Amino acid sequence: MTKYHIFSASSAKKQALSFLCMMCLVASSLWAQSTQLTISNDDPTQIVTTKVYDGTTSAQISHTGALVGVDTNHSNVVINAHAEYITAGVGGIKPVVISYTLGGTDSIYYIAPQNDTLFAAITPKPLTITGTVIDTTKVYTGSTYATNLITAVGTLNGVIEGENISPSAVAYFEDPNVGNEKNVIVHYTLYGTDNANNYLAPADIILTADITPLQLYAPMVIIQSDKTYDGTIICNIAATGELLGVVAGDTVNYRATASFNDPNVGADKPVSVYSYLYGPQNRNYTVVDTSTRIYTSNIHPLKLTYESGVVQLVKEYDGTTDAIVLVDAIPTNVVNNDNVTLVSRANYDTPDAGDNKTITFAFQIENDPNNNYLAPDFYVYSTAGKIIMPTIIDTTFGNHGFLIATTHLCPGSQFNGSFTLTQGTPTYYTLTFDDNAIAQGFQNGTSFIVLPDGSNTVNITFDIPVNCAPGSYALRIAIGNEVMKEVYFNTIIKVSLSSDYLVRAFNDVVSVDNRDNLFNTYQWYLNDNPIEGATKPYYQDPRGYLNGSYSLLVNKGTPSEQFICPITFADEPVATKSITTFPNPVVNTAKVKLNGFGTEEHLLTVYNSYGAAVVRTTFNGYEYEIDMTNMPQGTYMINVDGFTAKTVKL
Repeated sequence: MTKYHIFSASSAKKQALSFLCMMCLVASSLWAQSTQLTISNDDPTQIVTTKVYDGTTSAQISHTGALVGVDTNHSNVVINAHAEYITAGVGGIKPVVISYTLGGTDSIYYIAPQNDTLFAAITPKPLTITGTVIDTTKVYTGSTYATNLITAVGTLNGVIEGENISPSAVAYFEDPNVGNEKNVIVHYTLYGTDNANNYLAPADIILTADITPLQLYAPMVIIQSDKTYDGTIICNIAATGELLGVVAGDTVNYRATASFNDPNVGADKPVSVYSYLYGPQNRNYTVVDTSTRIYTSNIHPLKLTYESGVVQLVKEYDGTTDAIVLVDAIPTNVVNNDNVTLVSRANYDTPDAGDNKTITFAFQIENDPNNNYLAPDFYVYSTAGKIIMPTIIDTTFGNHGFLIATTHLCPGSQFNGSFTLTQGTPTYYTLTFDDNAIAQGFQNGTSFIVLPDGSNTVNITFDIPVNCAPGSYALRIAIGNEVMKEVYFNTIIKVSLSSDYLVRAFNDVVSVDNRDNLFNTYQWYLNDNPIEGATKPYYQDPRGYLNGSYSLLVNKGTPSEQFICPITFADEPVATKSITTFPNPVVNTAKVKLNGFGTEEHLLTVYNSYGAAVVRTTFNGYEYEIDMTNMPQGTYMINVDGFTAKTVKL
């Protein structure tokens, strides 16, 4: 509460009203015989400077001032003070009249001090209110005004009894937009036959209410009469009317969408129209369609496009015009994840064999129960088609008609074979070996065939691995044509033992290395022809020298025989040089004599009957003596510089 300045008694006298002065003069004349007392300026009377309006003029003394002028002989005097506002109403600086009376046994000797006037305030009395009621819902108007929602202003609490004071109220939302349980601020004012300014109106209160959207009516729309199937139920809107009823200043736009009941192809299909609003204030509105118009539209089939359809341009003659479709066409514009497939069909113009034939591509749709699609148009795929005759091999000779030209399949050699055809033109052959052959280094492969004009023989070659172990290996040979139709057969290739088993023992002797006793029968061949009677581990050419290709058919103790690959020599007869040994047979020492040799250093090697070197040395001159004391009995070949003599050890 506001504290006002406290005035002293002396200053109050200066401000006293005229009628109070007159009262003092009358009193003086009546009590001339008594002493007029005053209030001390140093200890003046004080009042409470503020009170809340209570409908009365009473004021409260907070301190009664000290008397001045009391005689010590008559000191039994006390002073009483009383304060009254001039009016009871509210005011900021209001006069308060202080009146004094005296008491005590000596009061008859004195006159009470003159009335003082001080100033104090009366502040309005705060009121409260209960029972204010508002409607809970308002339709959006674009303003915050909510006074019309007040259904009961409420009852004031605190009005002084007998005074006529009433409340009035106004109400506003915090903002004008649609929402639930929005704050509504209620503000009160006072009125009545009594002075309402003596009271403070109740404080604003906050209640809640909803602002609901303003309902607008959707204008008529025009829908598009036709569309092509796209897998959706969307129906396009061609035009919409004007939206009416929007509050001035709001930006609200109208849009409509239309949809079919289902996305499938059909005529005069029912269409449902849906309206909605957009724009900065669209949430403050709702739109309803009161139209009774029935909308219909048409959905037409979608014509498929495609890619990747591939037809084999060449086929074998089968008496029909059917062409071979390698890759079905893939539809490229299927929508909505429809499981639609295109079955491709292709046909030659005639069934006859020949070149430059026309192939036509056609399509058929599958998995389209609602007939939402149209198949692509027929079109000419190619004018370079070809129908060929099947490949046929002449099987009247050889192994299924396969001729093997290679006599010995030796490690590091080359396989040579051939087919002869009676019909068709092959374009490639493939070789497929078994796992054992692959492990030995054989390689599967495909080779292209280019036949010279007029030729019908296909030559097949491949390498035998250098380190291939001897044995039998399974091989599948297939011959294919342009359409990859193959004719094939299975065969066994036999790889001979390495020629490393054969060694030259003397000038005219070739021998087999059988130190490990691998072999138990022998048949020598010269230039692929068996040598009659040559069935020992060695062979001595009766010509006295080795010239030609020497090979050996051996048995390893099993029913099957194996060739040892040939070793080739190209010696010429030498008549001017010879070797003699004596004595022959030898007991301990054999002497070697050279005929037609020079005296330069010579290389001498002694071989046993297995072709193994048991002595190797050099000497100069024409003779040399060999100690054979510790050698076992048998036949030995003595070779000097490539010339050989035979001796026997007893």
